[in-house]
Amino acid sequence: MADFIPDDVLCNIIARLPAKPLLRFRCVSKYWNHMLTEPNFMKLRSRKAIILPLHNTFHLIDDNVPTDDTSNSIVKRCQFFADRNGQIKVIGTLNGIVVVQFYANAFKLYNLFTGVSELLPYPPFYYKRAAYGFGYGPTPNDLKIIRFRQHYKDFDVYNFRENSWSSLSTSKYNIWIKFEQEVGHFINGSLYWIAYNRNVLIAVNVKDLVLSEICLPFKINRGWYLNPLATINGCLCSLNQITASKFNMWVMKEHDQWSKIYSFELPLNEIPYHALRILDGRRILMVDPSKNLIIYDTLKESYKTFNISMKGVHLWGVHAFEYVESLISPLDMCSSRLERRR
Repeated sequence: MADFIPDDVLCNIIARLPAKPLLRFRCVSKYWNHMLTEPNFMKLRSRKAIILPLHNTFHLIDDNVPTDDTSNSIVKRCQFFADRNGQIKVIGTLNGIVVVQFYANAFKLYNLFTGVSELLPYPPFYYKRAAYGFGYGPTPNDLKIIRFRQHYKDFDVYNFRENSWSSLSTSKYNIWIKFEQEVGHFINGSLYWIAYNRNVLIAVNVKDLVLSEICLPFKINRGWYLNPLATINGCLCSLNQITASKFNMWVMKEHDQWSKIYSFELPLNEIPYHALRILDGRRILMVDPSKNLIIYDTLKESYKTFNISMKGVHLWGVHAFEYVESLISPLDMCSSRLERRR
């Protein structure tokens, strides 16, 4: 039947499908594999998913699929490079490539759609406790990974263009930083982490590698609630949880100038909700009091429940990201490929 359907019509139909059947369709034949991996097809598709690494598996959550369609709303991809304890972090994404930290001292670039990965050079030292960030300077060609060491007075930088690590000291600030979450948020050329022991934002300019502090508009209640960072309309924002079910959304439109843009309250419960990630469209990825994963829509005041239990999961170590499928190879982000293209 497919022989009598024009390719453009067929692609338009298939592009609307979830990721799971697409992965199966690539195995139908060489022709289908070629058709489904064409750049024009991926542009036509441009479908977002949420990456949630749990235990030893990537959970790809497709919010476009009804939650009762459990076989397609959640796609699981095995973390074949996770250690025996499944300790693995996603520290950022760019153009469909996920930057993964594992074995506490190793980094890989991984395309979840194609399954292709590339191991990066190891950093100079092993640290059991560290904080991480991934971003770029004025252009995406200035890609860097930043790793704060366990005492957070020094940090290591991997420069993709130079394919090497270097170390810098922040000791002149004479500060001790304890991050609320280990993975920083990247926006507009800088990486940001919340330092709960100082009630400030720690910012690192990715181009110049200059560290600075920004005051927060709220007081952190460490040990009870998370305050995830995200981007709204090109501005840094943070969701501050006031009580077990009350939340305020703050946005920084100018440096160190915060405004509260909206508030919401969920059904009262003695056991708190926990916000994990701020998504597009004023939606929040959360864990409800029953330890189920939900997406709450603050505009519609409704939520979806997904068949993923968060029982026994240390929520401060969970790092979810929104992700767009692509065919870009991890090798294209490495220095040798960039140089060849010039």
